Formats: sequence, C-alpha cells, structure tokens
Amino acid sequence: MKKNVWTGILCAMLCLLLCVSAALGETRQGVIAREGTEEPIEETLFESAMGFSFWYASEWLEAYYGEENNIDGVIVETIYSDDAMVFSLISEEDAAEYTGDMEKDITELAGDGRVQLDVYREVVDGRYHFLTLIAEKGLYFRAVGEYAEEAAEGNGKLFQLVLDSVTLTPDCLIRAQWGDLTADGADGAQVILTALEPVTDVKLLKLEWEEMAVTWEQAASLSALDAGQAVAVTLQFIGDLPNNGLQYTDAAGETHAFALDISGEDGHLLFWELEQ
Repeated sequence: MKKNVWTGILCAMLCLLLCVSAALGETRQGVIAREGTEEPIEETLFESAMGFSFWYASEWLEAYYGEENNIDGVIVETIYSDDAMVFSLISEEDAAEYTGDMEKDITELAGDGRVQLDVYREVVDGRYHFLTLIAEKGLYFRAVGEYAEEAAEGNGKLFQLVLDSVTLTPDCLIRAQWGDLTADGADGAQVILTALEPVTDVKLLKLEWEEMAVTWEQAASLSALDAGQAVAVTLQFIGDLPNNGLQYTDAAGETHAFALDISGEDGHLLFWELEQ
C-alpha cells in the first residue's frame, strides 16, 4: 500500500498545531519523587492530533512531532541531555505481537480498562532501554526510549511521570481494522468497524476531492452500533486521497464525519475528522 500525499500534508498540519499548543498549553502543578524527596513541578499538557495526550515537566522536557529511532510520532526529550523517547499509536495486531511471549496478553487485559505494560526495560552499555505499551478505549500506544543509567532517579522518573499520565482519546468512536483482504478479490478489501462507544445513524461515505476541498455523500447505512459491536464492510481504496469515509451520531446527539485513510508508515487504517 503506497504512502499517500495526504500523509505529508497532515504532518505539516500537526507541526503547526504543535506550535500553537506550545504557546497556549494548559499547565498544572504536580509532584515528583526523586531519591526519596518530593519536589514540586509544573507540567504542561500535550494534546496530540494522533488521539492521545499526556503531561510533561516543561522545565526539563520538550515535546514535539518528529522521528526517533526510525519511528514517526511524538518525541519527548530532555533539554539538558540526549535522553529521549518516542510515542506512536500501533495496531492491535502489533500490540499482540509485542506481548506474544509474555504471560500477559495486552489485548485481553485491555478489555477491563486502561493497561500499561513494560515489554522490556534493561541496561545496555550504561543506558536504560525500554518499550512500554498502553491500551485504552480500543487503542494501542507504544513508547520506545532510553536514558542514562545514572539518570534513573532524574530523567527516568520524569519519563515515567509522562507515561503514567498518558490518556488515549480517540477522535473517532469507531475503530477500523483490516479484515480478510482477499475476501472479495479485486472488488475490494474487507474492513472491520468496531464501535468503542454506542453510536447511532452510522453511514459509510463516498468522498470526492476538488484540489484540496472535499465533499461527501452517503454510500451505505449501517444503522446503530453498541459499544464493542463490530461490522464487516467491503471497500475499495482508490487514489492518493481517501475516497472512503464514515459518519455517526454520538450519545450527545452530535454528528461527526471522518475520512478513512491508510497510514503511510505501516499501512494500518486510521480516521481523521472532516469539517462539517
């Protein structure tokens, strides 16, 4: 599946959003315990357009969109050293693969609420290397990073505060995953849509583009979906810009419309909201 042009445009938009949020970011007072002593800190809220948010101590850390260790996502790095970690959303299949050799399967644990699990945290050549998974509301989040061994009570604790504050906040209340890609041969690919919360008046949309302006019309009605309910649909993916979309009404009575896109990084399906 080829990387589409829209991915690059979205990245530029995300960078612009970050610049705005950095100037207007919400702050709160917190406490960090280092070497047995509690210290007051001020934390800044980072709200990612990728569907997650977290708090970080902006006196020592900075957060921005970028690439680290060949991973595109949100980077949190220390201001005064090379210690850093990168956050990204991953598919359920990838999360299951990470925990395949462990006694705990994060995809099973996630059914009971938020789950945070260290896949590994080990010292190599004087540096801690770690990979942490977080699952919530049907979404899966990966944090990969490293910090100096002697900084375990400093940067290590700052990173842990960030991880513990992560909240996965999907913009779309329906998750899309690939189903049986060969189910309908050349006529289309199977996509599994799963509701994270109850939604009504669910519709598939056909998107039409005129340069960078988009319009849409109803392609099919899926009625209502309860939380956890899944439905399989067959879709064709044509062109560089997304041609499929989804619309639903949430519990508050608000209608939302989304484009269904394909990640240029690993090919997983993702939604981004359309302006009404």
